[in-house]
Amino acid sequence: MNFISDIDKKDISDISKIQSELLRETVAYLCKNSPFYREKIKAPPDIKSIEDIKKLPITAKEELQKDNWAFLCVEKDRLAEIVATTGITGSHVFIGLTKKDLDRLAENEKRCFSYADVTPQDLFLLSVTMDNLFIAGMAYYSGLQRLGAAVVRIGPHSPKKQIELIQTLHPTGIVAVPSFLTAVYKQAEKDGVRLEKSSLKKAVLIGESIRNPDFSSNTLGKMVEKFNTIECFSTYGITEAQLAFCECRHHKGLHSHPDLVYAEILDDAGNAVKDGEIGELVVTTLQMEGMPLLRYRTGDITFKITDRCDCGRASARLGPVIGRKAQKLKVKGTTVYPKAIENALLEVEGVENYVIEAYTGDDQADHIIVKIGAHNGNAALENAICENIRAKVRFTPNIQIMLPQEIEKIQYAGGRRKPMTFVDRRQKNSV
Repeated sequence: MNFISDIDKKDISDISKIQSELLRETVAYLCKNSPFYREKIKAPPDIKSIEDIKKLPITAKEELQKDNWAFLCVEKDRLAEIVATTGITGSHVFIGLTKKDLDRLAENEKRCFSYADVTPQDLFLLSVTMDNLFIAGMAYYSGLQRLGAAVVRIGPHSPKKQIELIQTLHPTGIVAVPSFLTAVYKQAEKDGVRLEKSSLKKAVLIGESIRNPDFSSNTLGKMVEKFNTIECFSTYGITEAQLAFCECRHHKGLHSHPDLVYAEILDDAGNAVKDGEIGELVVTTLQMEGMPLLRYRTGDITFKITDRCDCGRASARLGPVIGRKAQKLKVKGTTVYPKAIENALLEVEGVENYVIEAYTGDDQADHIIVKIGAHNGNAALENAICENIRAKVRFTPNIQIMLPQEIEKIQYAGGRRKPMTFVDRRQKNSV
């Protein structure tokens, strides 16, 4: 593999030439080694430039799940790691990585951390799991190691344990899910520990967006950025593509790595939209050996920016993820994504947890019920929830207040490894 560490500092025209060559290599490799793509691309088009990517077929997640191992381009005995993500039916989609793919993963994450101004002098708490087939913990660990920073692999242990390690080991950074970091903040406040006076200076946040489409901090972002002594960097990762995008210190979009991925934003018909316009993120992996993907539909709604960033990098950037395409709702003429409702709920004191449930009403339209976990459910709490949702998304859903443990049972139903906050019971998804 030929990683080009300074590729995002090159001219856009030079980046385009490099990506064009890498795309040609990827297509040739897939047509030779991938059973799935040999069948799908019977007559490979002539790829003269990266713009010719539109001549290639789109890959759906349903295809990856239906014929998972047909995507494998090497013998199984060459695999060094197998990770998984949840498929559209809830079952696992397995992703095989070779040693070279693990090297690519480490390079990707090293760059992400360098964008966040992490140096070999940093000590990071890694507060995400390394087990249960997750790629994230392994990826961030390998990136920090490659960069030369030290790591404390605590995982998502109790907030109290996190605080204990912050006080004893004095880490300068933490990798965590934003909502978990807020739990650490709450525990510290309860214990009388002033984290703003601690050694922590950076938080690299995964799994949840902390930005609005205009790059201002959303509700969750404001919660994790309550201390101006701890700078927060948002990231967005894709297990299937074995990579992540990360903010730089200017916090104006998530940087891609042009020699590792090519990102497109497409409309419902599969056509590219203009820069800055919202659509579905579609990625093509570059320099991947085990299970490369061609124009893979992620299902995530965002936008792309190709102007050079204030940090000097010319790599394309993604905006914050606005929602999942399959979760788009049309309620009383208003387009709504569950993430917007979640941001409204986070602002209401007394809401412990929640599940947003969509269903098809007798009128065949989308309807929403928001099930709230609260210890002190009353009319005042219900009114506060309704008012905040109405102010944020311009409609008022039905509210059902329950005990937090009842909500937790719904969130983890079926043995899920991550809490489910959106349940789609619509008869027919219109997106």
